[in-house]
Parts: sequence; C-alpha cells; structure tokens
Amino acid sequence: MNFTAYALALFSVTVIAIGQSIFKYSALRFTFTAGQTIIEWVRDNVAPLTAVIGALSLYMISTVAWITALRTIPLSVAFMFNALAFAFIPVVSMLFFNEQLPRLLIPGLILIAAGIYLITIK
Repeated sequence: MNFTAYALALFSVTVIAIGQSIFKYSALRFTFTAGQTIIEWVRDNVAPLTAVIGALSLYMISTVAWITALRTIPLSVAFMFNALAFAFIPVVSMLFFNEQLPRLLIPGLILIAAGIYLITIK
C-alpha cells in the first residue's frame, strides 16, 4: 500500500469539498441586476468572483494531486475516495451555511467508510 498516494487521493477529495463550499459561499453573495453592464456586474461582485477563482485554483491543485495518486492506485480503488465528499460536504454545509444534516447521515457515512476500507485492503 502506497501511503503517499492514498494521502494524495484523500487530499484531493478534501480540496474538492472545500472548493464546493467556496462555490456555495459565492452563490449566496452574487448580485444580479437587470440592465447591468458586464463591467458593473463584475465591479459589484468582486468578492464572490475572487472566491470562485480561488475555488477553481483549488480544483487545479486537487487535479494534480489526483493524477499523482492515480500513478500507483488503481482507478477502481481511488475513485471510491470520492465518496468521502458525501461526508465532508454535509458537515461543512451545517457548520458554515446553517443547513440541516440529513437524518440518516451518520449511518450512511459509516457505511461509506466501511466500504472504502473494504475496497482498499488486500
């Protein structure tokens, strides 16, 4: 088992979850006014646009980490790490956006974690 590759896969998924949270942050702050020119729209939305650019930069970093991890982890195993986003995103949405957690989140997360564990052991 290549610990570094698995750590990169986990890092990649974590960074994607952070990027999704930044997209949500931006979506809540964008303003749209009818008749506004592009320049006015950009001027009025500098903060959310900057956040989106930051999130896209995180996606680029995540992609590099993911590609590096795939050099040694089989895709069929590595792809299961994406399921961890199902754990990260609801918790972040609760903490930062006051969203309610799904009722069966904890049992679902336990099943996801068990499945990832079973797939990665030899």
